[in-house]
Amino acid sequence: MLTKACTVGMVGAVRGKRIVNPLTMPRTTLRNDRGFSLIELMLVLAIIMIIAATAVPSYLAARARANEAAAAASIRAIMSAQNLYRNTYGQYADLGDLGADYLTDQRLASGQKGGYYFDSSPIGSRQAYEFTITAEPILAIGPSASGARYYFGDETSVLRFSLTGPADLSSPPMQ
Repeated sequence: MLTKACTVGMVGAVRGKRIVNPLTMPRTTLRNDRGFSLIELMLVLAIIMIIAATAVPSYLAARARANEAAAAASIRAIMSAQNLYRNTYGQYADLGDLGADYLTDQRLASGQKGGYYFDSSPIGSRQAYEFTITAEPILAIGPSASGARYYFGDETSVLRFSLTGPADLSSPPMQ
């Protein structure tokens, strides 16, 4: 049941049983309601940024603690490797020799692993009796620090640490 106005040329749409003029239709019925508005997208983005701002520092701190634990474990592994090397060859060795004999993994033998630099070497002319091991964080300060502790070990197999700078024989032992 079209009216005479429709047949004369009026542009419109048939809705139900009546003709609706698009110029007089309410805005909500003409709008395509698929998608999100800019405000909604910005609100979601702001929420994601707030969550990230609280999660990232916690993640970085956890990673630094994990690096410290891995460095302490690596120092203990080097101490064991040094004792095994001495029992086999009669003297202590540096990290390269420990790696060459497969007493440590190759990454540790290269001197860098898990955010730390490692160094282990026998002491001068007393290679059969003394060695030292040091571990220092690659980056010790700032929000992305790889660790805050410096480590030291020697032939006594006591692991020592320092929070203020390189550890040595006078640093307190790990408990």
